[in-house]
Amino acid sequence: MYLDMSEKKPRVSWKSEAVDKAFLEACLDEVTINGREGTSLKGCSWKVVGEKLKNEHNFIVDRAQMKNRYDYIKKKFVSWVKLRNKTGNLYNPVTNTFSMSDEEWVAEGKLDKYVEKLRNAPLICPDLCIKLFEGVVSTGVHCWGPSSTIPHPAEEFSAHDMDEDHCTQMETDAPHASDESSGRSKHHEGQGNSKRVRRNTFDDDLREVGKEIVNVAKMLVESERLNREKEDDVDACMEKLEKMEWGEGDPRYDTALLLFGESADLRKVWLRLKTSSCESWVRNAGRKYRLFE
Repeated sequence: MYLDMSEKKPRVSWKSEAVDKAFLEACLDEVTINGREGTSLKGCSWKVVGEKLKNEHNFIVDRAQMKNRYDYIKKKFVSWVKLRNKTGNLYNPVTNTFSMSDEEWVAEGKLDKYVEKLRNAPLICPDLCIKLFEGVVSTGVHCWGPSSTIPHPAEEFSAHDMDEDHCTQMETDAPHASDESSGRSKHHEGQGNSKRVRRNTFDDDLREVGKEIVNVAKMLVESERLNREKEDDVDACMEKLEKMEWGEGDPRYDTALLLFGESADLRKVWLRLKTSSCESWVRNAGRKYRLFE
């Protein structure tokens, strides 16, 4: 049975790649069939995912534990996308790893704590994560929210940092009462040093913000390209579907639409199928989604 939320939660260890893969596949199936609730799954979908994990892997978890895992993987995905889009071809898709020095890992980890987690444990099933999370995570400056792992530009110029500079300035400016003349000299010298330090910090912050803007722009351009390709694919798929003359309301028609929305690979398969093979392909896929007996 699916765990009741009132039961005492047992300790759960998500260390099996097969369990994680089954979890992501089940989440993707439910999103495709039932849609989302916000950026997560609907309540009825969590129950289906939990049953699948129990039946296929004897892995028992409740809704809160699955939601925590879902959010954790999503945050790692955001950090993974950010690193993947950095200049320098750092990402190796074959090994699913990033070619960065220890210094680079430390520097990126200071900006995003989930980068350090990627260093120790690569993102699980990147292809599934792209299908499940792409489009629902914050990818732009204007989409930033409190739960976003991408730094908000305003964070780079925090009031706390400015207050520290101001305090340093005040301490340097304060001359000793018994040495007024030398104090004035130290005051001006300290003021100049403080300005240089603040200027260097400001320039460094500007460079970091510039990098973030470039990365966001690249992600938006790539997203726009993918959207255009998707629109072209969907139009071609719909044109071929209309020629089948199944009609709206026909399970074959509804299943085909479902498959078109699931992934670009399925749309490519549909477009390459011979007309005589389309119905059997749709029926086989429909059984997976319980649309055909």
